[in-house]
Amino acid sequence: MQKTLLTSAALGAVMMGSAVAGDADALDASLIKTEKSFWDRFTFGTYGEIHANFWKDGGTEVDPHRIVLFADFQFTDNLKLVTETELEHSLEKRRHDASFTSTGVELKLEQAYLEYTFSDDLVAKGGLILAPVGVINEVHEPTTFYGVERPNVEVRIIPTTWTLLGLGVTQNVGTDWQLDGMFHGGNDTRGGSIRGGRSSYGIDLFTVNSDGNRFNQNNDSWAFTGRAKYTGIQDLKLSASLQYQSDMDSSASGTQDGVLGEVHGVYRKGGFQFIALGSAWEIDVESEGDSQWGYYLEPSYAWDTFIGKVGVFGRFSQYEYADLAVGSSSKKYTEYNLGGNYWINENLVVKADYLNQEIKGEVGGTEIYNLGFGWYY
Repeated sequence: MQKTLLTSAALGAVMMGSAVAGDADALDASLIKTEKSFWDRFTFGTYGEIHANFWKDGGTEVDPHRIVLFADFQFTDNLKLVTETELEHSLEKRRHDASFTSTGVELKLEQAYLEYTFSDDLVAKGGLILAPVGVINEVHEPTTFYGVERPNVEVRIIPTTWTLLGLGVTQNVGTDWQLDGMFHGGNDTRGGSIRGGRSSYGIDLFTVNSDGNRFNQNNDSWAFTGRAKYTGIQDLKLSASLQYQSDMDSSASGTQDGVLGEVHGVYRKGGFQFIALGSAWEIDVESEGDSQWGYYLEPSYAWDTFIGKVGVFGRFSQYEYADLAVGSSSKKYTEYNLGGNYWINENLVVKADYLNQEIKGEVGGTEIYNLGFGWYY
């Protein structure tokens, strides 16, 4: 079933793009023409990151969080296959465990789609695609963002990394605008968290579950995501996304539709960068998780030194999140994050930061010191 859906989606992207382009002869030619030899059509790469987290009140986690291999194949000058396979949490040491274990190791297919380029301004794709929402959902390699862990607002509210089975089109309008549209399946929160409702295509290699099956696709739901990007102001990039889902919980009777809105801006001049992002859900459920939201502000500065590039950052975040799947009620979090990145070169980065997290209505807070190492080739 999944294979059939994937194949149909991929072929559909090409067909949809063909209709937009309206030039069948050019399409036929592009599907057979290439100037590259067979072996030159392959592109391989990898990225990954290893984290160590130290709680001030005790406990340590060490986690090879992800090791990723991506492989592309250029069928023709216009048509290519893009894949990304991910191994997560291999030999993880959890906070209160005495030793490393292999429980929970996951092998996941994060991306797998066909992409057809009609022109410099029009691209269509179909298959397993990343949702066009947020700052780091589509570009999330560890060398591209500050902090050992990804921002919790993007992790829990958006939720990064978010792969969907669908069809998408990107259209550039002039030099300042980019428009994205994507039809896809929806989340399946099953009475749980937004993050837990992400589609997941993979298996647990070592698992305590009965079958280890991680396939999670809400076949009862359809959804659409639209995004507009604007780059007409010097040094500033602005983006807004809006998503509608027809049913976010297959375990409940009736339909529970949901709407996600997200806006962000990235200002970059010289070594200075400032990110501001806000995102919110409105979900048709009769529970305290019907409205979940978050925002963060992140200034940073980086400069070149004789030993490599060094950068420092601060991040202030607030968000309201409910993980109903584990019995956690809706809570409001406030976080302060400070740290730095050291890029040995453009492909290798070492990170360190401090996180202070407070929960409204609860006494005390959580303090965590994080170290990490990442690569992207």
